[in-house]
Amino acid sequence: MPKFRYLPDIATADLAFEAFGKTYDELFENAGLALEEAMVKLTSVKPTKEHTINKEENSVENLLYSFLEELIFLKDAETLVFNRIKCEVKKEVRGWRLEVRARGEKINPEKHKLGVDVKAVTKHLFEIKQLPNKTFRCQIILDV
Repeated sequence: MPKFRYLPDIATADLAFEAFGKTYDELFENAGLALEEAMVKLTSVKPTKEHTINKEENSVENLLYSFLEELIFLKDAETLVFNRIKCEVKKEVRGWRLEVRARGEKINPEKHKLGVDVKAVTKHLFEIKQLPNKTFRCQIILDV
């Protein structure tokens, strides 16, 4: 099973991917890596800085959306990109909680092989599904 794969162009200003995981933890990790790979070649990033992310949302879909938006914010506000992402997704009484440890470094255009400049995660065709083999799959479209 692949971690993620990019889908044929949906529109000229969009980039679509689907990510997979045996658990929600793995699904979120792979979706985060797919987003990061769109922005920078992961093999060009060294995991020298650790950053933690904590999120709470009322649904697992909103939690994934919020997490991916946070990765874009960190790229824009702090010029951070990550190539190691460890997620812990928990269902709680009042919703869902996410704890993330991400490792990466500040963008250096002379060192990193940069990809597209992702502006946002869209809600268009956004979904998380459990497949018949019990694997989770999400579909994400990014505004670039």
